[in-house]
Amino acid sequence: MAPFDFFIALDGHGLNGFEGYAGVARLRGDPDADRWDVEVRFFDGVAGGHATQLSPGGTVGFLGNLSQQLLFYDPRTLAEVARCSTLRWAAPRLFYDSQTHVVWLDDRRFVTVIGAELWRFSLDDLDHPEPLGAHGVTLPHAIKRSPSGRYLFYGAMDVAGTYANQLGVFDLEAGTARVVRLPATVWHLGVHPTEDVCYAPTQRCTPQDGDFTEYVIAHFKNYLFEIDGATASVRRHLAIPKDLPGALTSDVIVTEDEVVYNCCASGVLARVALADLRTVRYRDERPGPWRQLRELRAGAGNLVEAVSRANLLGAPHWLVKAVRVSRGSLLDGSYGLGLAPDRRFLLSAHRGLNEVIVYRYPDLAVHRRIPFPPMRRYARHLGWIDDTRLGFHHAQLCVASAAAAPGGAA
Repeated sequence: MAPFDFFIALDGHGLNGFEGYAGVARLRGDPDADRWDVEVRFFDGVAGGHATQLSPGGTVGFLGNLSQQLLFYDPRTLAEVARCSTLRWAAPRLFYDSQTHVVWLDDRRFVTVIGAELWRFSLDDLDHPEPLGAHGVTLPHAIKRSPSGRYLFYGAMDVAGTYANQLGVFDLEAGTARVVRLPATVWHLGVHPTEDVCYAPTQRCTPQDGDFTEYVIAHFKNYLFEIDGATASVRRHLAIPKDLPGALTSDVIVTEDEVVYNCCASGVLARVALADLRTVRYRDERPGPWRQLRELRAGAGNLVEAVSRANLLGAPHWLVKAVRVSRGSLLDGSYGLGLAPDRRFLLSAHRGLNEVIVYRYPDLAVHRRIPFPPMRRYARHLGWIDDTRLGFHHAQLCVASAAAAPGGAA
């Protein structure tokens, strides 16, 4: 098979990725040669690295972040190529209101969210974007384009005093948005490879003191929705009981046969067959006791941050519920997912372990575990007792030849 590149957005050590560092990691994989090369780059002057999307031709990468900045890098070298502040067009209403995701229309043009509208930008003239229309939801998060190119699907985040419980569908031809009302909030989604349909698992959080600036994991049932773009309606859905693993999500992979997504807080990969959209199968990624002991610094860091968020005197039960959701693990699970073009391998960026798990697909037997360097290599102020994770977040996989360095260098 052809070598591939797995790009992972990085937010640094710690539990709160909205406030951390901003960088990108690249794992270049050549399974037939059993070669796995890792490269990492952090960027100064930007915080809260969150998601990365490559242009269709693989010539430019975007690093979404929580700093109200558009940041672009060269996938061949990971060097920064352009940066633009979006504050000239709108100031954020919330601290997590930023350009975390984009949708590429071609190798030069893309769409993102600023304020109440969707905007179209060109890399050739970042100073003069074009507003496309109102998005219609509380605060858009992940954005995907349907296979026909007509529709944009986007999840919506909770805001102070309000659970979003909605998903947006924007018609690029008509320039109008429609809102799909839901019983629970969704942030992330994946699109069907051939149909104008998206699949969105829920992201259920409990605000602290009524504000989603800081939240804990909610111990409620979760859903997976199948949403049609043409009608902006739910075609099918399933519900996962609260005591089964399904809490918090990140990347969603959709094939003709199934939906695969990571349940970050529960430490599993969930698999749902499209034939009936009823049965959920799990691939458990929760580390065993000895591995958790080896990663004690990361676990302790998570515990300290979780305790600092929760109201232990007034509402300690929220933290107890979050511990139940995590199945007692102090380490968070997988955040980034990527399926190789020939579908022989599924890659899972495990945040808690600071490693990428390479599974053989579709059986999901472990093929390789690729360790990544510690965060202290890039943040010199960190000591030996500090959390060492790079902070894996959203990821994208592409054929390596599309983003290969000149001369084929890794």
